[in-house]
Formats: sequence, structure tokens, C-alpha cells
Amino acid sequence: MSDTRTRAWQMMAKLDFCMLVTSTPGGLRSRPMSSIVKSEEGKIYFLSDARASKDYEIASHPDILLTYGNGSSQFVSTRANAVTSTDRALIKKLWNPGAQAFWPKGPDDPDVIAIIATPTIAEYWDGSAGILGTAKMAYALLTGTAPDLGDNSKVTL
Repeated sequence: MSDTRTRAWQMMAKLDFCMLVTSTPGGLRSRPMSSIVKSEEGKIYFLSDARASKDYEIASHPDILLTYGNGSSQFVSTRANAVTSTDRALIKKLWNPGAQAFWPKGPDDPDVIAIIATPTIAEYWDGSAGILGTAKMAYALLTGTAPDLGDNSKVTL
């Protein structure tokens, strides 16, 4: 795996929460989701509720967008193809304490589904935050140069 591909996968795993964007008849819809990143499988998994509309949206339009960010210096935007699954073995494999909080009946609760996203392309931005980021911006303003905003790469996953 190339360094940029590895970096994109590592950033997504570290950032964990993302905005999952699906297509609906009324336009795009976005919601925060905790992801389970498995770079060795080339997949990003989510546990979701069957009573929500994500499964219908994904069945109609499997192309999704995942946007990760820490709010200041690290961001990843990933386009993926998604499917949903009611496979109890998979859901049990993905089960975690956070899921237990949402579905107290456990992984056998019929309302729990898995979303399986296979990323196709990603773009990441990995820059400086805090005092260092501010100093780089100030330096750029003083010298009339472009600021060093860190690394940016587009990568096929």
C-alpha cells in the first residue's frame, strides 16, 4: 500500500466519527456516524438502525460520501460504494460498547443493521493546528507568500 493510501486509512481510523452523506429524492442528507475502519479489508463499517432511512437511501443510491475531520487540522473526504447487511455474524463481529448504548437488546436486535462502505477515492488534508498553524498563517501574511497548510493528497483506495 502506498504511503498516501496508508495515511488516508490511518487518518480515517484515528478520526473515527464522520458525516455519512447519502442521496435522497429530496437531495443530499448527512448525519454523524461512528465508523469501524478496516484498512486490511478495504472497508469501512457502520452499525445503524433499520428504522432509519439510510438502508433505503443506500439501496437506491449506493454512492456515498464520508467526511472526517478534527475541526482544526486534519480532514478526509472519501467517496465509497455502500451496501447494507442484516448478517448477524457480521454485526456481532462489529459490536462494541457504543453500539450497546444504542441497542440495549444487543447484536441480535432485529433493528440493528450493518452498512459496508468500500471506498474508491479519498482526499486528505493534514496540517498544523494551534499556535504552529497560526504562526504559519502570520508568516505567510508578513512575507506575501502562500501559507504552508500541510499535506494534501488525492488517493485511489
